[in-house]
Amino acid sequence: MKFDVAHIHPMLVHFPIALTLLGVLLSAFKTFKPNKFKYPCGEIILYFATFSAILALIAGNNFTPHFTNPILAQAKSIHSTFAGITLTLLCIASAGYLARYIFKSHSSLFEKLGWAFYLLAAISVAITGFLGGSLVYNDLLHLQ
Repeated sequence: MKFDVAHIHPMLVHFPIALTLLGVLLSAFKTFKPNKFKYPCGEIILYFATFSAILALIAGNNFTPHFTNPILAQAKSIHSTFAGITLTLLCIASAGYLARYIFKSHSSLFEKLGWAFYLLAAISVAITGFLGGSLVYNDLLHLQ
């Protein structure tokens, strides 16, 4: 079996999915139970999730095949749109968490806003992953 650059995107997409889902859970513990959970694990994971999402999006845009079948092209377009939404939400969540260090007087507000966008990013990354999996396992395997 020969390595193809089209394999890069499928290898990378698991990182933002797993990191975002784990990170939002750990961040919720820290945000809403700060006396019991003192370490910012979820916040640190958020930065890794954002970086890995950037890499996965770049790989998806540059290395995945362009479909001539209109059904596959539309499915890929919807998947790509949700990937962009996910990355945007992760960047906003990261900015919210980083804003706590700049605007210390409103630290709690920025942390909760960051977490809200983090939660939206987790929902969006789950939808993106579902659409990508459906594209590969339902549409691609049956139409090609």
